[in-house]
Amino acid sequence: MGGPFHYARRPTRAEMVSGIGNPEQKMKMQKLAEFVALHRERFDTEHNNIFAFSFSKILRRFAFLQIIHDRHLAASMAFVANSEAMLATTLPASNTRPITPEQVRLYQEGSKLGTEVQLEIESFYLFAKILLDDIARALEYYFGPVRSAPLDSHDDFAKHLHSFAKAKTLIIPHGFEEAVLDLRRRISDVRDQQIAHEKSPRTMVAMTWLPGGRVRTMATKLYPKESDQHSETETLDSLCTALEAYGERMIGFIKLNQDRTRLKVAPPKA
Repeated sequence: MGGPFHYARRPTRAEMVSGIGNPEQKMKMQKLAEFVALHRERFDTEHNNIFAFSFSKILRRFAFLQIIHDRHLAASMAFVANSEAMLATTLPASNTRPITPEQVRLYQEGSKLGTEVQLEIESFYLFAKILLDDIARALEYYFGPVRSAPLDSHDDFAKHLHSFAKAKTLIIPHGFEEAVLDLRRRISDVRDQQIAHEKSPRTMVAMTWLPGGRVRTMATKLYPKESDQHSETETLDSLCTALEAYGERMIGFIKLNQDRTRLKVAPPKA
């Protein structure tokens, strides 16, 4: 039977406990939308509009991630149902029983569903990295560029946060730097090392899932060596929560330093 190779691993008890969460979790970015709508009024007409467009791009990326999250959940639930149906046809185990037409159908369906799940997971990481880059660039626009500390990406922001803040005399609130570094590890590095620039010809993608149909990918190696390292993606729910919290921290960072903006503030209304 042809098609991409995916195999499903059932979760351990510890994974099942850690995966219990709110099945209706959504990315709620109302606070960011309200912030953009109110904060833009501080500026004159030109900077009012440019600020709104710059930060609306961030809101649009969040909306993309919500769409991907929902598609992933639907694909995950279908994949889990298929995997459990396939498992039921193999019990009790037998090495001599021929493959049935139903098993062929389930295998072909499962291969397609596994590809769809992997597509949504990788798409989430790709767009989450774009979102983080957009936030870095929006902050650079808001406070103005620093030649020695460019903010062209989230990686740049993680590297140059202190030098950028020093050049602009900005206050870094408690927990902000930790959040920046945490998302670089959990999103940027995963996107770069496991998705966009993964190079090994021996890499295989496996599927594992948690209660509620949250499927994750697990990278393993064909013909494994002692030096090989295995990796797993996180649930998209946990990444959504972290990104939402980071959006709120970004608002706090701006508000704390709003008097340092390079944008032209509108004159007081008479």
